[in-house]
Amino acid sequence: MSLFSSIPAGGTVFNFLAVLIGSFIGLTVGKFFPEKLQREIFNCLGLFTIYVGISMALKMQNSNAVLLSLVLGTITGNFLGIENELNSLGDKIKNKLHAKESKFTEGFVTATLLFCVGSMAILGAFEDGLKHNPSILITKGVMDGIASILFSSALGLGVMFSVFPLIIYQGGLTFLASLLAPFITQNIYADISGIGGLMIIGIGTNLLGVTKLKLSDMLPGLIYIVLLSRIF
Repeated sequence: MSLFSSIPAGGTVFNFLAVLIGSFIGLTVGKFFPEKLQREIFNCLGLFTIYVGISMALKMQNSNAVLLSLVLGTITGNFLGIENELNSLGDKIKNKLHAKESKFTEGFVTATLLFCVGSMAILGAFEDGLKHNPSILITKGVMDGIASILFSSALGLGVMFSVFPLIIYQGGLTFLASLLAPFITQNIYADISGIGGLMIIGIGTNLLGVTKLKLSDMLPGLIYIVLLSRIF
């Protein structure tokens, strides 16, 4: 991990390589994985994601600010319809392109949405940009690499090409976070980690099929926590 923490957007570079390698494996041997085994692998990802979320959530300094930010963020996200808009956009793109082209396009769009749209991508990029700590994106990269094996075996070469929007999107967020770093205090960062950890726990429970949380609607909480952490 020290290698990737010493280069700009190292977490995104690792994520890029993991999806690239995973897609290659999926194209060659992934088709031999039975559906039951694929589900069990996703369960492993869910359990590990919960562990990552808990370890982050325990870093919070002001639980009241985190709770209020999470609630206000969810209200704002629900009002704006972030989750529904993202799902609708994804469905429209997939339906439109799939009707005209082969599974290459379906695989590209599906994998791009899976790897780019989510709180772990945003939180990991900010962690890397603010603290030069790529650990979240490396964890995400391992998860995405495993998922890319499963998806590329089913949807083909298009999954591999999702690495290009991935590196542009996450790399851009990492650069943005590095610009904001001088304005983020240690306590604010700890509370960002806290609220982010709770969202990542939600990713884990969703992967396990225990919940169907609309995590994208919670993302405005990351803005509220910067303000409320200062106030509290």
